[in-house]
Amino acid sequence: MKYRMLGILICSLITLGIFGSRSISQAQQLQESSYQALSDKFFDLMKQGKTSEAVDFMFETNPALGKMTDASEQLKSQFASVGTLMGPYVSHTKLLETKVAGMFIYQHYFVAYQRQPISVRIEYYKPGTTWICYGLQFDAKLTEKITTLSDERLAIDTK
Repeated sequence: MKYRMLGILICSLITLGIFGSRSISQAQQLQESSYQALSDKFFDLMKQGKTSEAVDFMFETNPALGKMTDASEQLKSQFASVGTLMGPYVSHTKLLETKVAGMFIYQHYFVAYQRQPISVRIEYYKPGTTWICYGLQFDAKLTEKITTLSDERLAIDTK
């Protein structure tokens, strides 16, 4: 009985060692890409029509943002009005991602709604070991900006 318990203990330690090291490497990989997991969760909530929960989720990652209840409420109200005015969420596509010093990430998304697209910008900062949302904003005038930038690139001969 004593040897049987010792055998079970040794097998358990070996199993823990094998799966534990695998978990550590997965945890390290998750830590490196965890800002993307935050964005994915944000857009998953948006897709479900849970705009207030999406904003709360992002603000909760950063204690400083969590204290800015006025900004949070204003952003929730604005996101809620987007769905009302532009119809249901359709999809999102990342237009740009900029990484700085392994501690700051800027993501710019094209977000399609039924009647009109918008632009969503998310900033992440990693002051220690955890990514936090540093900024979240959207712009409903995306199509105007695209048109203006495109027209500026248009070469017109005025002679």
